[in-house]
Amino acid sequence: MKIVYLHQYFEKDKGGTRSYEIAKKLVAEGHQVTMITGNNAASCDGITIISTKTSYHQEFGYLRRIISFFMYMLKSFFYAIREKNVDMIYATSTPLTVGLVGKWLARIKKCEFIFEVRDLWPDVPIKLGIIKNKLLIAMLYRMEHSIYKQADKIIALSDGMKADIVEKGIDARHIEVITNFADINRFKEISVTDQIALYTKYPQLQNRFISLYAGTIGFVNHIDYILKLAQNTTDEKILYVIVGDGKEKANLLKEAKRAALTNVLFLDAVSKADALTLMTMSDVGMCFVRDEEILNRNSQNKLFDFWAAGKPTLINYKGWQDEVMRKFKAGQGFCYENLDGLTAYLEDLSGHKQNYQMVQQYVKELANQYKKEDLLEKLSDILQNTRKERTTIS
Repeated sequence: MKIVYLHQYFEKDKGGTRSYEIAKKLVAEGHQVTMITGNNAASCDGITIISTKTSYHQEFGYLRRIISFFMYMLKSFFYAIREKNVDMIYATSTPLTVGLVGKWLARIKKCEFIFEVRDLWPDVPIKLGIIKNKLLIAMLYRMEHSIYKQADKIIALSDGMKADIVEKGIDARHIEVITNFADINRFKEISVTDQIALYTKYPQLQNRFISLYAGTIGFVNHIDYILKLAQNTTDEKILYVIVGDGKEKANLLKEAKRAALTNVLFLDAVSKADALTLMTMSDVGMCFVRDEEILNRNSQNKLFDFWAAGKPTLINYKGWQDEVMRKFKAGQGFCYENLDGLTAYLEDLSGHKQNYQMVQQYVKELANQYKKEDLLEKLSDILQNTRKERTTIS
């Protein structure tokens, strides 16, 4: 098949690399993949990459973000329409406008349309109060529904997301769940030499029980929750390490300084390789969100990275991730307001080595349920079957 893959934020060496892994798998199976992204990226691993050179940064205000979304939408359509003999359009959100491009292209090219839902848009920005205009909200919901209805297959990143889409009147048979991946083998490649290099660069990490956050420091990520956790912690061995950049970072640095927090360390964003190495050096991972029920359905890629690294991970929400951690005795989620319970749990892990090692072993067993290779194979089968179904109908 020839597949045109639309992802505005495609990355290979930093942040979320899900699209890279999927595209690389499809190329390995003999498919031709053209990735159209807004980021500056060069063709790699057999993937043909076209960049629309659409500037986007987490520090952008909402108006600049909207402009970026529409510029990518227009440019990606222009580049994609020129592609010949296309068999499938694979569009991954966010933003939701990527789905519009996928829908239009599939209709013009008369080919399959796969829409991957990474976040529930427009539900999330509406529930968080980011989008308030009633007319705009109505337009976005109509847009979302039209994309779902035309998609030959919808890929949701969690069962909760699938349930929400079904509640909107979409047939469950058209929706498959492929969570983010636990890349276990990637962590096996990290050496002691890699770790020593980072211990040398960041000597503050030595001889501490490291609770690590690595990722975007934005509104939804709610990193100020870590500062509250740090203030609530009495165990002096625990060090909260926050790695990354984003719109909220400057304010968080000021707040940490104002509160005189000596158990919090901010580091600038690092490469994907260094981020994974830091995870192996950490003792516990952190994946927090704001106190909104809609965010319980999320599928944070960093959570799966921590699991793949065999690290217990703290989350301040319930939902499916809390359920699977409890099922495997690999930890648990906490209600947002239960800061004391979360602090006590972390301090127990820090103070009881045997208990920590037991939880760590269970985490490794949990990670095996989300192995990258298995999920990529499942996704490949879904795409092949979708292609066959359409060909048979035609």
